[in-house]
Amino acid sequence: MTMLCWAPISAHWRDLLILSWPVEDDTLTPYLPNSFTLDRWEDRAYISLVGLYMDDVKVLGLPAYPRRFSEINLRFYVRPQCDHDQRRGVVFLKQMVAHPLVAAAGRRLFREPMSSVPIVHECSEEEMPGGGAQIRLRYALRFNRREQMISATAADDWWPAEPGSIEEFLTARYWGYNGQSAGPVRAYQISRDPWRLTRVHGCDLDFDHRVLFGPQVAGTLNDPPSSALMAHGSRARVYWPSRYTCNGAGNAATQVEIVD
Repeated sequence: MTMLCWAPISAHWRDLLILSWPVEDDTLTPYLPNSFTLDRWEDRAYISLVGLYMDDVKVLGLPAYPRRFSEINLRFYVRPQCDHDQRRGVVFLKQMVAHPLVAAAGRRLFREPMSSVPIVHECSEEEMPGGGAQIRLRYALRFNRREQMISATAADDWWPAEPGSIEEFLTARYWGYNGQSAGPVRAYQISRDPWRLTRVHGCDLDFDHRVLFGPQVAGTLNDPPSSALMAHGSRARVYWPSRYTCNGAGNAATQVEIVD
């Protein structure tokens, strides 16, 4: 039996904080799924630490439990080796979510590296002395017997990513992939509007990188991020994962199927 995948999960993704670093290829190639290669901006691969808040979660159109939760993830950027396939996407190295039920579903249904960690999300807006407003955003978690967190401030001034910019490279991602360097790869589509962005003008990152993410990437995250963005967010729909195939037709809407 063959049928096109459909979108069982939807949520409003809010208050995204995206900190990104260029990284050497050797750091990420061990995690590449079969038939994929690193995607690059100006000949550099990138890794991103992302905090986001999910609200109004629905499954099959019905309110879900939990209705809202926070997530912190570490991801990098890939594209298929197939010349006809332009579905650039992301691979997650780690996803930490603030509810054990969500973590279990992510591992079981999407086979993503999800774990359950208490996460506190705080977002506020304050007036600036010279006029205008700024956004304060903070994600904190309790891990390794101490609080660890990322926080940032940015002007309340949102704009769309310019085509061909690093902002578009980091945020215009509508596919997730996972799998080993040999064997089948699972793919799932994410449908959402493009995000409006603002640049962070001050951020603080206090994580035990080696413990949370492993020694392979810890050194990279010790440096200041080369790009720091907030995204206003949008409603998103996540489709069921399925086995990745490239049939050479160039039609992204029909290349990924669920095969029983």
